[in-house]
Parts: sequence; structure tokens; C-alpha cells
Amino acid sequence: MLSNRLARLAVLLALPAALAACENPSGDDDFVPGEDLVFLRTGPDTPHLETYDTSFVAVKGEDAEVRIDYVNGEECLRFRLDDDSLLRRPNGTAFRDGDTVTIRIRVVDTGYFNFEFQPAGLRFDPDEPAELRVDYGRANPDYNGDGEVDGDDDDFDFGWWRQEQPGQPWQRIGSARVHDLTEVRAELEGFTRYALAGGN
Repeated sequence: MLSNRLARLAVLLALPAALAACENPSGDDDFVPGEDLVFLRTGPDTPHLETYDTSFVAVKGEDAEVRIDYVNGEECLRFRLDDDSLLRRPNGTAFRDGDTVTIRIRVVDTGYFNFEFQPAGLRFDPDEPAELRVDYGRANPDYNGDGEVDGDDDDFDFGWWRQEQPGQPWQRIGSARVHDLTEVRAELEGFTRYALAGGN
């Protein structure tokens, strides 16, 4: 039990460095059409989610956390805010302590790890970003989509990609893949669509 706790602590301590190291090697300014990406699919035995559309009220000055679980109790998504994460509303006005905003998380496509976060344009403090975690343990093990489950899937580089508006190209963001926990984590500075994908 102690060794598990120490392992988790090591992961948390290493996360900032891992996020920086996992930036898109071609640069954050590069945008990729959706047809050039392979989006992680859910596996054939993946349970239904308890909800595909959830909302909660976030308060400036208070920590917040929301989860989307499978019906069997396994965690799919976890989204966290620190007390100072909320920075600006979509219209640019700054949050003050006690201000609230309703945050909505929607599953865009039930066959993929593809999520929409609203309100679009909400901004978080770069020094206290929001954190997004998704457990990909229920993903189809053919990560690269070539029709075979083999060593190429182990080497397939996937992470979080963002899309500002439907139909627009995607941009890779810094993310950390935690193999032992089958999680992919990212620190978010704003709201849009996010999906787990990799280059074809």
C-alpha cells in the first residue's frame, strides 16, 4: 500500500515536467486537419457512462472537481479547478472572489474520447490552470487504428488535442500519459473541444 502511495506521489511531483516534455514536437502553433489524426476509440466492451452531459457551478475562491464515471463505477473523466483558477469570462471581464460560472462538460461522440467544455472562451489563470484527466483504460487497444493490436500500438504517440470550433483543424497541447494509471492529463488555460488523438 505504501509503495502505491509513493508511486502516485512521484507521478504528481513529476507532472509539470512531463507536461512540458510532451508538447507537440512540431510546435504548438501547428494545426492539423481532423482527417490526419487518429482519434482514440472506446473498446467494444466499454460500459455506458453515468452521464454524457453534466454541469456544475464553479466559484472563484473555491476548489472544485467533477467526474464522469462509467455505470460500473470506474472513472472516465476528472476535471479540477483550484480556488484561483478562474481568470476571465468569455467577454473578457475578470472574476472576483465569490463570482460564479456554470461549467458544462459534454461528450461529443460516444465512440471516442471527445469532449466539449463550455462556456467557450472561459479563461483560466496560467499559474493556476484547470486540470483534465481521462482514463483511457477502456480504449480500443488498436490505438493507431490499423486493424491490428501489436507493438505499433504501444509506440503510438497520443495525447490531448484541442479544436476551437467544429470543422476547424486541431492543435496539440501539452499532455502527460501516465501508463501505470492509464491516464492522460493536461493543464488547460481555456475552454473549447478536447479529444485524445495521435498523428497518423
